[in-house]
Amino acid sequence: MIAEPGRGAGTLSRRRRVVIDSVDPVALRKRVGAELRRHRVGAGRTASEAADELGCSRGKISQMEAGLYRLQHRDVRDLLLFYGAVQADMDALVENVRTSGKPSWWAPYAEVVEDRFAFFLGSEGDAIREFVYEHSVVPELLQTPEYATALTRAQNRVAGDKHDLVAELRMVRQQRLHGRRPLALDVVVEEAALRRPIGGPEVHRAQLERLVEFSGLTNVSIQILPTAVGAHAGMDGKFVVLEFERYSPGVYLEAHPAVGTRYDVDDATLSATHLDIAAALQKQALSQRQSVAFVRDLLGELG
Repeated sequence: MIAEPGRGAGTLSRRRRVVIDSVDPVALRKRVGAELRRHRVGAGRTASEAADELGCSRGKISQMEAGLYRLQHRDVRDLLLFYGAVQADMDALVENVRTSGKPSWWAPYAEVVEDRFAFFLGSEGDAIREFVYEHSVVPELLQTPEYATALTRAQNRVAGDKHDLVAELRMVRQQRLHGRRPLALDVVVEEAALRRPIGGPEVHRAQLERLVEFSGLTNVSIQILPTAVGAHAGMDGKFVVLEFERYSPGVYLEAHPAVGTRYDVDDATLSATHLDIAAALQKQALSQRQSVAFVRDLLGELG
């Protein structure tokens, strides 16, 4: 049985008790902003006309639509009236605005959470299914505290005194795999990622053992993609697809620090493409049973 965060999942997760809220303020602001833009475009209005209606700058309208502005329910209501939105849409969006003023569950980790990742984190709390393809390391939702810390220390993206904070956040995120409404997680990870001895022999072994444990959860599917497969559709790099009950899918793409990350919920073609890639990778990868056997064999090789 796998320990839930705060119950034997490692010392990092015991520092504070954080409960993930499925209604995240940052994610709500982004969603409301996207809806405002959709209504504006549908009404044939420009951002300048919307600004004139509110008596504000065009920049404020752009920030509202990008989810970068702390929304006021009166502004949202007035814009929706201007766009001719139906009452049901107005009521729903205005209620979301009221909720969006609350602190995010990940606020204790804000100093290591960038804007695009914040939207992703908030959305992950509301997702019903998540697909992850990872080519170089074990996916974050499956990492042990020690593995996460060792990995973060080896990278140059985080300040030296923030490594443990990043690792702790990953442990908290694992709450989504447990509880009354667990996230359905489908993972395809490259063979090479499991062979990489991050953190040394003991940490490496513990991480592989953890994967075997995670594979016992009914809502988690872990598949290994053998190196012998050769070229495949996921070779551009890590990606995550989130699926929701109420919204269209979102795609998170992670690239080199110079390029940055991207979380997109508006590009239907991007979502469809990555769902197709995910399906192709799952067909090429070992089955779940074969993957567990593969990890056990790796453990045997470690002695």
